[in-house]
Amino acid sequence: MRKLTYSVLSLGTFLFVSCSNDALNNLNNESLSSEQVKSQMEINSISDGLDEQLSQLLLEDKSGTGNKTEAECASIEFAEESMTVVYNQCLVHGKTIDGTLVFSGNNDGDNGSFEVSFSDFTFNDHLINGTKTIAFDFSDANSPVFTVSTNVSFENEAGQVVDFKGSKEITWFIDHINAEGADFTCTGAWDITVDATTYAFTTTKPLGGDLGCPFISSGELELEMNGLTASLDFGAGTCDQEGTVTYPNGESEEISW
Repeated sequence: MRKLTYSVLSLGTFLFVSCSNDALNNLNNESLSSEQVKSQMEINSISDGLDEQLSQLLLEDKSGTGNKTEAECASIEFAEESMTVVYNQCLVHGKTIDGTLVFSGNNDGDNGSFEVSFSDFTFNDHLINGTKTIAFDFSDANSPVFTVSTNVSFENEAGQVVDFKGSKEITWFIDHINAEGADFTCTGAWDITVDATTYAFTTTKPLGGDLGCPFISSGELELEMNGLTASLDFGAGTCDQEGTVTYPNGESEEISW
């Protein structure tokens, strides 16, 4: 099981220089650096795909379909107002998943909500503690919407804990799956805290993704840490961990993480 380390840059590494009108000083005083953006995205990647996976489980339960690859290594049990999913080192959309998920709620109507709890559950080799709440809206059967509220922590093998809090709205496009266009989009805002530093993420253009790709492939995020900002454009549908960073002074560059 691989160990992940997080590149957290302390305040002491920031360059606070005397006032100047040149763009470099403005960039240093107001903007995240490219390395800080990369570090922020590496931290965010710990949970990439989890909310989409949870909403997909409810979508498949509602439609009566299932993922064949997932079914080979996971078992699902249903009770009157709960669904329990047990994974055994499953590889789903490029993510290693192990342990138990319990969805408590009712999926009978077009609208409702579930509370998701975790038992010895690991995602990307991180143990998850806490809860998520998922509200669903199936009033448009071709574009169901899931609102995911999160208050969880991720712990790696070394014992380092990363806290995630926030909310995302995920819309699935049933007619687009395995066809042209994004399979789902995501909007929202969330904070990630590691080693007492909080990283803020806000979508400014809906993030798009496909079931066959483990990465976000389109959309735009606004990033913030300790008052420093930058925006990240994921492009127009390419499956990779690359994007264009734009700084407050208008300059931009390509990065990967």
